[in-house]
Amino acid sequence: MKNLIANAGLTLLALGASVTMPEVALAQGKAPLCATPAQAAQVRTAFAKPTPPAPFAAARELKLPEAVVVSALPAEQAHGVEATHFQTVWKSLETWEQAVFVVMKGGHVFESYGKVFAGEPSKRSNFFNLHGEGAGMSGHLRPDLLSSIYVLSIPGKDATMRGVMFYDAQGEAAFGVYVPGEGATPSAALLKQFEATAEEVRALPSLCASAGK
Repeated sequence: MKNLIANAGLTLLALGASVTMPEVALAQGKAPLCATPAQAAQVRTAFAKPTPPAPFAAARELKLPEAVVVSALPAEQAHGVEATHFQTVWKSLETWEQAVFVVMKGGHVFESYGKVFAGEPSKRSNFFNLHGEGAGMSGHLRPDLLSSIYVLSIPGKDATMRGVMFYDAQGEAAFGVYVPGEGATPSAALLKQFEATAEEVRALPSLCASAGK
């Protein structure tokens, strides 16, 4: 994935999208989006190719929500939890020495490199406000609009994609936090930090314990 935006001071996560109260209710109370056995078989076939697709590309090809696609991957490649664990997951991401933040919107891909800034819930709204100094992602997140969080470690032809994806009520990607790995091998320290996050997430109850596993 090409680096389209490297200015880490950009505030991308608000996305400019308006939401309605029914959408909030969906995110908080809708049944988890988990692959059926037939969908899981489709996903496994797609990822059995010599060059496995990225989850968003597989979702587009199979005409499935991305959250359904990742729910069908083997447990060692994808582990999903309820979005109610957002603060626990975000706290773990704050320990990473470096990350790339990815937002896909309207066919565009925005990337920003830097630290994972600490955040805290607003006392006046549903936003989770990020704050920090230097290179990193600043913004205002809406955990209440998320339905699931997945830690991913997906082997590819040349490298392993490692990161954490946050999905909305429709199972589409809201944003992701990845280990940078394009053109360079991640440091041993960063890989250790990712594995610590992955272990913490995998210790939480699985959202789709039986889907495709």
